[in-house]
Amino acid sequence: MPISSNLSPDFQVRSLSVHYPDCAQPVFSELSFELHRGESLGIHGANAAGKSSLIHALCGVIPHYISAARSGEIYYKERSLMDMPLSEIYRIMAVSLSDTKSQFMFPTVEYELAFALENMAIPAPIIRQRIDAATARFGISALIDKAPLQLSGGEQKLVVLAMCDAMDSPILLLDEPERGLSPSSLQLLQNWLLELKEQGRMVIMATHNSTLLAGCDRRMRIGH
Repeated sequence: MPISSNLSPDFQVRSLSVHYPDCAQPVFSELSFELHRGESLGIHGANAAGKSSLIHALCGVIPHYISAARSGEIYYKERSLMDMPLSEIYRIMAVSLSDTKSQFMFPTVEYELAFALENMAIPAPIIRQRIDAATARFGISALIDKAPLQLSGGEQKLVVLAMCDAMDSPILLLDEPERGLSPSSLQLLQNWLLELKEQGRMVIMATHNSTLLAGCDRRMRIGH
């Protein structure tokens, strides 16, 4: 359950700005928010308003993989993430990008899930347990030996969501997690988001889905 707001927040963003080199104006500027354990923030706005740019800036894709200027402050439990190595950031944050295909590197779903957990130095027996639990939660156990890039868009999205679940990170960044999902898979996503709240994990989600947005503890619009 969310912690009372009179306690120090677990995650803080202060005056965050992103400016692409070929743009006259920043995509957003001076953006601030905070979250406590178990809280969720829904990000909404028009296409190209900066929702994905925010997700990229929070997890370090900007500026490490996408050339853009990022300024401001990002803290998790009073530790700055601005200069933290990506290997450490990805122990704190699990990320589902809107471009799901960009997250795949290996020939099978099992390899994809296992690699993410091995990078966190999780023991092999626990990796097996987490993979089994996450794939069962999203109904993709039968896809474990399939090639991710040969799956449908909705199946690919479920694989990445299962990866986020298995990582057990305290913060989840979800960029349009509903994209390509069937009604039944969308229900699995909604159920999972409720479980994350009960587990005390924080969610920052960019979405066009009004139901998912309404389920968030806080909402923030980007753009006009």
